[in-house]
Amino acid sequence: MPPRSTPVTAASRLASPLALVKGASRLVVTTLVTTLVTTLAATACSSSSARAPFTDDVPAASSTPAEMPEQNAAPPKTPQSDPVTTGSDAGVDAAPDAPDTCVKSAPSNKCGVFPQCGCTLAQTCDVPDSSGNAECVVAGTAPMGSPCVATAGCAVGLTCLFGTCHAFCGNPGSACGIPKTGSCVQIKDTSNNAVPNLSVCRITCDLRDANACGGTTAAGSGACVLDDNNETDCATAGTGTLNGTCGDAVDCGPTLVCTVTGGASTGTCKKWCRVGTTDCGGAVACGGFGTKVMVGGVEYGACP
Repeated sequence: MPPRSTPVTAASRLASPLALVKGASRLVVTTLVTTLVTTLAATACSSSSARAPFTDDVPAASSTPAEMPEQNAAPPKTPQSDPVTTGSDAGVDAAPDAPDTCVKSAPSNKCGVFPQCGCTLAQTCDVPDSSGNAECVVAGTAPMGSPCVATAGCAVGLTCLFGTCHAFCGNPGSACGIPKTGSCVQIKDTSNNAVPNLSVCRITCDLRDANACGGTTAAGSGACVLDDNNETDCATAGTGTLNGTCGDAVDCGPTLVCTVTGGASTGTCKKWCRVGTTDCGGAVACGGFGTKVMVGGVEYGACP
């Protein structure tokens, strides 16, 4: 019986320090890994202008006494018959403008990252550097999990991290509560310091689905990957093909995992599968790893 393979292991991109480099339009995130890694990525706050006062058009009282009406004739029209404008309608003690409720993110205080506010409906409040400065960026159309090269390519409210579009969150370590997301993760710099205002949601995806993270677009290819906590996320796909050599968890393409047998110095890209199923086709069994890999209560392995 051949030895059981194991996935290449190392610190997750979200669990370990990240190198944050200011690019042309947002962060470029890199990391040194030696394992299977998860590479995790408006309301316009406006105040209305004060309403202009209405003009009080109550006519002045006549200085000439009114004539006595004829018997059985309709009563004469008096000044009180006309509508009277109230003091509040005329602008006296008018209500003030609604307060600006946008909580802008320091140190730049240009807009709010989470929740998103302070930008136009076509912009995202993004964090372009490791100092946590926030600024409005014109958004694109790519949905969460899809490949990107900059935040400008992602839909409104999303940021480009790890080569794919991610949603912001505000409570690291807790569930994001957004459909198709996992936990909220704090992004750190190369000195292992938390980057202010920059936390994103991991993305729930299917390791076996080549299109789970947007497939291949003009912005690149996305892949569903696994971190050290066995949580999935979307990241830039590697280029390694089935049975190709790999030395890093991100070397393999979509649906593939880099596995090492015994004490080998390099690994091989193998197809993800669910143990006990027919994912490998026919009677071919899905082999589990030496240390079980459980995702959402399901054990995952690799096809031979």
